[in-house]
Amino acid sequence: MSFDLTFPLVVLAAYGLCNLLLSAAVVLAWRIGLQRRLTGADAVLWMRLLPALGSASLVLTVVLPAFLLYEPPHAHDHPGPLLLVSALFALLVLGDGARRGFKASQATRALLRSAQPLHTQVAAGGAEVTVINVTEPLVAVIGSWRQRVVAARCVAAACDPEEFRQVLAHEAAHLRARDNLKLLLLLTMPDALAWLPTGAALTERWRAATELEADEHASGSDRRKRTALASALIKVARLSLASGLPRQAARTAAPLNGLEQRIRRLLAPSPAMRRGFPGLRVLTGALLLPLLAMPLYASVHRLIEALVAFGR
Repeated sequence: MSFDLTFPLVVLAAYGLCNLLLSAAVVLAWRIGLQRRLTGADAVLWMRLLPALGSASLVLTVVLPAFLLYEPPHAHDHPGPLLLVSALFALLVLGDGARRGFKASQATRALLRSAQPLHTQVAAGGAEVTVINVTEPLVAVIGSWRQRVVAARCVAAACDPEEFRQVLAHEAAHLRARDNLKLLLLLTMPDALAWLPTGAALTERWRAATELEADEHASGSDRRKRTALASALIKVARLSLASGLPRQAARTAAPLNGLEQRIRRLLAPSPAMRRGFPGLRVLTGALLLPLLAMPLYASVHRLIEALVAFGR
């Protein structure tokens, strides 16, 4: 097989193998106690993104330059079954990630088509909220790049003005944090973790953490605001139970198993929450990776040759 055909197979196979190994490492870490230590939303986010982003980083900064530097351009190799299976696995996870992203996009479009906008008003923080006519008690940020807040008329009617302001302040906190874009990343990551219970658990842990952090950003230490938001959560939960049609996209109408924790948190003294993760250190490590790997390029190329020839 010519260099032009071997090259994409090697890149795909390396991504597939790294992805599988990193996904297994995350699952193992989660089972031996990582779930008890990950509390912040950003920390959970980075852990969930690790298999896909780590695999891409290793392929682009280690595997790719090692192959281009040491592989003769006129070499003809006969790929073994492991290379082909690994490349096929990479194509499978990439295609499935694209499918999930398309499905999420279609769900948002379907919601917008079914909703009848009634009026628009300014929410807390200057964000605009569109009140829509839907049967579900929906209050959510929709969209990933062009985000906006929507609220069902039944929620606006059930809450008093202060409660509704706090609901909108909560959604505005999600909007400022770009949580919908992060959720899209979580849903579309091309990795094996997406097919495992650990991947779903990490996503749900992230969603729960963002809800708690948005509550804190919306109400702060103001006792009146915290009480109003807790009251609104109870009213929206009752509307959800009455409608019998809870919608996953509705952040305020969150799964009821996390509702009690949010209300208890709001009615307790405000904790000192820090929304942050050492992203700068992660980025610095990613930039240093090619420099640290340069002395290993020859060894990496020998591993690539072993991968190509394995089982042949």
